[in-house]
Amino acid sequence: MQSLSHQPSAAKGAPPDLGAEVERLEVLLSERRAELSALQAELRDFKVRYAHTVGARLAELAEVEAEIRKAQAGALGLDEEGEDEGEEERAASFYETRPAPSGGAGLKRLFWSVARMFHPDHASDEQEARRRHSIMAEASRAYRDGDVDSLHSLLGDEHLQSFCASAGRDEEPEDLPTRLLNLKEELRTIEFGIKRARHDGLYQLMLKARSEAAEGRDALASMAESITRQIAKARRRLEHFS
Repeated sequence: MQSLSHQPSAAKGAPPDLGAEVERLEVLLSERRAELSALQAELRDFKVRYAHTVGARLAELAEVEAEIRKAQAGALGLDEEGEDEGEEERAASFYETRPAPSGGAGLKRLFWSVARMFHPDHASDEQEARRRHSIMAEASRAYRDGDVDSLHSLLGDEHLQSFCASAGRDEEPEDLPTRLLNLKEELRTIEFGIKRARHDGLYQLMLKARSEAAEGRDALASMAESITRQIAKARRRLEHFS
């Protein structure tokens, strides 16, 4: 009787099964890594198609429109510096969705700021190096895609900074609570990368193109045809200033 009376209290006060939770998070983290990797690869492939089919025509249209503004300014005796800000914003929004240019000095400085803070070379042990590597993988993706917002977010994430500053201080073997915390932090980084990828403007366009392809239409080809007509119209306007 006495042994039975202890069973409810022991069960009631039993600690959570950390081992099972660690195992669950490890499986989830593996799934999320695979999801992010597949998503990034899919986006890269689509961006290549986009740049080949649409990007070059958009760049040509921007050049012709710049020539028109220059010709208009010359005809009116105005300084070219007074460009329409709306045109500048439209051009910027286009380039934000394209792969980062090799000469993007501002973007490169931002990336190196992240690298100085999170690079695995600054890790004090293998565990921290793995953590930093996952952050740098996201930073590299953001730099490649010209994703300034993600780089700023990484720089301003105090939780990530605190983790990297303290992860390697304890030389004791990683216990279950610590392992659980580290898994949660790494999962948070991976899910951040997935969220950012899905907020990419071209990701939404990719979904639209996929939906139209299922109905037998080519969204990128239609966009390219529309831009080609705009280029022809813009060139006719430019001829009036010749």
